[in-house]
Amino acid sequence: MKRGTSKFLISVFVLLLAFSVVATPFLTVEKVNAQEGGSWTTLAPLPESSSNTIGAAVVAGKIYVIGWTTCIKYDPETNNWTAIASLPINNNWGAVVACQNKIYLIGGNAENPTQVYNPETDTWENKSSIPTTRGALQPNVVNGKIYLIGGQKLAGLYIVDASNRNDVYDPETDTWSQMTPIPLSVMGYASAVFNDKIYIISGGNESGPGYNPTKLVQIFDPATNQWTNGTPIPTGIISARACATTGLSASKRVYVIGGALTSYARWETYNVINLTQIYDPETDTWTTGAPMLTPREDFGIAVVNDEIYAIGGVKEEKYLAVNEKYTPSGYIPEFPSWVLLPLLIVATLVGVTIRNKIRKNELG
Repeated sequence: MKRGTSKFLISVFVLLLAFSVVATPFLTVEKVNAQEGGSWTTLAPLPESSSNTIGAAVVAGKIYVIGWTTCIKYDPETNNWTAIASLPINNNWGAVVACQNKIYLIGGNAENPTQVYNPETDTWENKSSIPTTRGALQPNVVNGKIYLIGGQKLAGLYIVDASNRNDVYDPETDTWSQMTPIPLSVMGYASAVFNDKIYIISGGNESGPGYNPTKLVQIFDPATNQWTNGTPIPTGIISARACATTGLSASKRVYVIGGALTSYARWETYNVINLTQIYDPETDTWTTGAPMLTPREDFGIAVVNDEIYAIGGVKEEKYLAVNEKYTPSGYIPEFPSWVLLPLLIVATLVGVTIRNKIRKNELG
């Protein structure tokens, strides 16, 4: 190999090494360490009139918060709130989820229609209602279908009971069907989707005016229509919220945040906590993260670029306007596409310049 060629290859190697050092903090790769830690940040609060949060969902990087009286949109990049079209029909027992770039408010009374919000047109439309009256449940989306599992049904005056139903809604046909019921009926649970499986975590099972949480992790696989169990959650909770990170900017995990330790009556919970409990489904193990800044329950939760937003909520029967963001341990920001192209162009130009100089020296 010619000496000039060797110099060129060495120069290119050094250049690529330097490029990798610059790009590494932005690359979307799986992290090897997502243990205890992380951090919470306080963001622009909800407008006071919108603090009665039902739920939150993400479409195109924007967080849509549906409340009892108002509906609003949050932009994580600008840290600003704007109003969107209000709910046509109030449904404070419903649950909020995003599916196929639309926002769904489902559940509550069977008489309540499934209300669907289109962000592109800022309009709502009505779809088929859930077959049974149920609240205190969380919707999950797998392969374009929405699953509503368990939840709270009324058993009498100030008496509640947990349902074992597993209803699935198909937006394409606007129809409902049933899947295998959940083994242990729960209400007020936390849930998230991980690798196309639905994790139903903790929640209450006891009937009566009050109930204590179970620690069970019940896992539903829509592909097989079967249930399995995971390692129980360390601290059982009611009315907590859960979400999953994708592995792009933070390791793939399920986060269970906040909630309450006990429920005294139909809509009253006590001992509200700020725990961040982290579950790794691949190893079936639990760890803890930095505690949420404001203890609360029944808040909206959303994930944008693997950072978690906890919005609104309730503490001691008071609605909160807080908006806090959790950044997982080992978080690496997604590499901006607008930076990659200039870096590649610069690397190419430098490489060509080095090559031309080597050739000139060889000829000279």
